[in-house]
Amino acid sequence: MEGFKDLLLRAKRGDEDAVEKLFVQYESLLIKCSRVNGCSDEELYQMLLIEFWRAISQFKI
Repeated sequence: MEGFKDLLLRAKRGDEDAVEKLFVQYESLLIKCSRVNGCSDEELYQMLLIEFWRAISQFKI
């Protein structure tokens, strides 16, 4: 099992497998945060995905 730091470093270097693994770890949180009044908001979900990727690329280790 890879640690978070290792996945993050690989994802920052552009490793798609590492990005996918991080996404899988946080997918349920992204889905939960994209619900408005109990309904899924697809546009909000897409915005959260963009911010998730931005946070990975800007994360300082």
